[in-house]
Amino acid sequence: LVQFRNGHVPLNKHLHRIARSPSPHFPSCQEREESVHHFLFVCPTHATHRRKLKAELGTRAQQLKHLLNDEKCIESLFKYIARTKRFVSTFGDVTPPEKKKARNGQRT
Repeated sequence: LVQFRNGHVPLNKHLHRIARSPSPHFPSCQEREESVHHFLFVCPTHATHRRKLKAELGTRAQQLKHLLNDEKCIESLFKYIARTKRFVSTFGDVTPPEKKKARNGQRT
C-alpha cells in the first residue's frame, strides 16, 4: 500500500526509472507508461477486474484518494491487485484473508 501511495510500486514506469525494466510501458497494452494511475484506472488488460472493483466500491473506485486511504476501500483494492496477478512474482498472493463471521452475524 505504501508503495502505491509513493509511486514506487514495481510497475514498469518506476522500474524503468531505476534501470530495472527496458521500457516504461506495460508489455500487454503498450498504450502508456505503466504507472499507478494507468494500472488502477486505464489499462485495458485489467478492465474486467476494474469493473468488479467498481461494482464493490461504486464511484470511490474511480478516485485514488479513496482507493489508497479509505479503510473501506483498501480490502477491495487488494482484491483487485490479486485478481490482476500483476505482482505475483514479486509479492506472491496479496488476496486479503476472508473475514470470519462473528456469532451475531457481524464480520470481524
